[in-house]
Amino acid sequence: MGEILIRRATTSDLTECALLISNHESGVFEDWRSRFEQDLANPLRLFLVATIDDSVAGYGHTTFYTRTSEGDVDTSPTGYFLSGLLISPGHRRQGLGTLLTSARIDELRQVTKTIYYRAEPDNRATIDLHARLGFTKVGTMQSDGRDFTLYRLGLTAV
Repeated sequence: MGEILIRRATTSDLTECALLISNHESGVFEDWRSRFEQDLANPLRLFLVATIDDSVAGYGHTTFYTRTSEGDVDTSPTGYFLSGLLISPGHRRQGLGTLLTSARIDELRQVTKTIYYRAEPDNRATIDLHARLGFTKVGTMQSDGRDFTLYRLGLTAV
């Protein structure tokens, strides 16, 4: 493996990120790229990339979610969520997910004392990764019409 760098995403990274997710999930490349442009412009979102020899090998987002009312269908708590972690197939199981997640935690440590993460109950790879970093299960929640397990990480100052 070449030189790994974890850094904030820039506009020049968005094409590679959109290609990565459009090849992994359904959706149109242009829609993903547009969504990522919005993420970069939003001060309540953090968008990091992992590069190897200057090529994007993965990315991770954070999102600040505000619950608008108790009657919402979405039962997510208000707060910062880790979201959107994706590693290219050729670079999986090499520690990039851990590096991206640790970097997002370190960045959020400057603005919050609590980070949330949600997972589908059968996604062992991501659940195990977050457990190794100290996340603990705090309950279940619904979002986008689906059930998720909710995890929390309490932070201390650096």
